[in-house]
Parts: sequence; C-alpha cells; structure tokens
Amino acid sequence: MSQKKRKLGYWGIEFLNGDETYFDSSLFENFIEYVRGLDSAQLLQRDSQNSKAISLDKIWTTSSQGRRLYEVRFKSCKYNHSPDYMSSRDGTERPTEKQLYEGDKEWTHLCLRIDTNEAFCVIEERKSGVTLGAVVRYFNMLLRNYLLSQGNEMPIVLFASIVPSEDFMSALNSAEKITIAELFVQKDVMGSGYLNYLDVDASTREDVVMTVKAKPRQSFTKRALRDTYIKMTTEGTGIKRIRLRGKDVNQMSVVIDSLNAKRKDEVYVELDQSGIVISSSIFSKMEEAIMVEAIEE
Repeated sequence: MSQKKRKLGYWGIEFLNGDETYFDSSLFENFIEYVRGLDSAQLLQRDSQNSKAISLDKIWTTSSQGRRLYEVRFKSCKYNHSPDYMSSRDGTERPTEKQLYEGDKEWTHLCLRIDTNEAFCVIEERKSGVTLGAVVRYFNMLLRNYLLSQGNEMPIVLFASIVPSEDFMSALNSAEKITIAELFVQKDVMGSGYLNYLDVDASTREDVVMTVKAKPRQSFTKRALRDTYIKMTTEGTGIKRIRLRGKDVNQMSVVIDSLNAKRKDEVYVELDQSGIVISSSIFSKMEEAIMVEAIEE
C-alpha cells in the first residue's frame, strides 16, 4: 500500500467574548454534539467568491490518557471549473461529464483534544483542502445558530491562535509582542510562601495555571521571558511549562508553548487504491502527535 507525506499544523481554539478569551469545555462539547445532529443541507456552506463548497463529513469521538478527542473529517470541492479530460498516456482529450456546480471532493482531517484551557487542534495542511481559518469561520456560522437555539444572545465566537513550529526560543525571538504568560506550576509551590493561604489538597490538580497579563497596550520584555524559561529548564523552579500568547510581525495571534519541541510536523500516511488518504491512518498519526504534548491536569 502506497504512502504519502502530510504536513500537520497546530492551533489552540478558544472562545472570544469582546476582548476576553476563555474556554468552556462543556459549551464546546455541547456545540459539537449539536453539529453532529445537523443534516447535510444544514452542514453545507458555499464560498461563492472563491467557488468553494465545504461540509463537515463526519465526527468520531475517542479518548486517550483520560482526554476526550474528536476526530473530524471535512469534505470540500472547487466548483465552476469543468475543463476537458486529457490522457496522460497519449495526450488525447475528451469532454468531461462534470457539471459546473460539481467539483472533485477533497478530504481534510483534524483532531481536537479537549483541555481545561483550550481545544488543542492538529490539522492536515493541504493547498487543496480546508484551512484552519476556514474551519473556524465554518464553525462560527453554526455556533451562532446553536447559541440562539439555547436562548444565548451573547456575542461569543471561536478564536484560533497558531502554535509556531519552531522551538520555544526561536518562536519567542520572532514574536512582535507577548501580552499574556501562563505558568503551569506544581501545586506544592502554590501552598508555600505568600501563597500558603490557598487550599491545596488531594483534590487539587497536580499542575495549577497562573496567568500573568501585561498592562494594556504593553508587552512583556523578551529578556524576562527568556530568563524565566532558562531557569525553568535548568534550575528546577517548580514551573513545569510556559505558554505565551501574543502577536507575530503580521499581527496574527500566536501561542508559544515550551512543549512544542516534541511535536511531529510531518507524518507518512497510507493511501487507498485511488490515491486517497485512509482516514484511520492519518488519525492514528494525529492522535500520536497531539498526545505527545498532553500533560497531567
């Protein structure tokens, strides 16, 4: 059976309400269940400007290491393009039977891991497929209908931040500004010193997330963040992980995570006789990649 290399992209998905980002795992999972109950007509969205149609094909639910995972497959096609067929054997041509409203179906696979602070996403990146930006726009159109069906008129949308593929230091150096730092701290640190007023007991998660925000319209200094990272990796400070949020030089939202170095950015997947990716093959590689970064929460 033939194989093909596929590139994986990494994103964090949260909710955005005004200027505040947050994540509600129950809301997200209930929304996914709502989407699963829609029929094919409700799931189809057309981008007439780019002559592209997108639809959610199927969602599978699974789990790994106690985390809920969603394996999602989208289908899409480019329409308004029906040239004649040309033979690769002798160069002869024949008219196509494809109608202008039809297009070659392309699959795009993604895997979502539900965490406390985000839905962490690994997506198959293909020029002919569906981008993560298109996925977010697609889900946001359905999210508005879901919220209205629940009597919720709050202006809530899904928001995605790219996770850079380079290592922590390189990603930090290339960032334009960092406005939020999240420190994953061992719980025994929270019960020491000035923080001993916190009730830290057996029911508390092993890692507690401390969020520090820069002043409005300001940014943390990269030197301070580099020093914190170096201390974390060399001196045993009790900080197990650092996740930074900010903007890159193109003013695109980014998440820089100290766990990124373990990721797999390219995988080999199996193809069927028609040259189409076998979904179970790519999902198994995605699950392996997405769980490398999972930590005990």
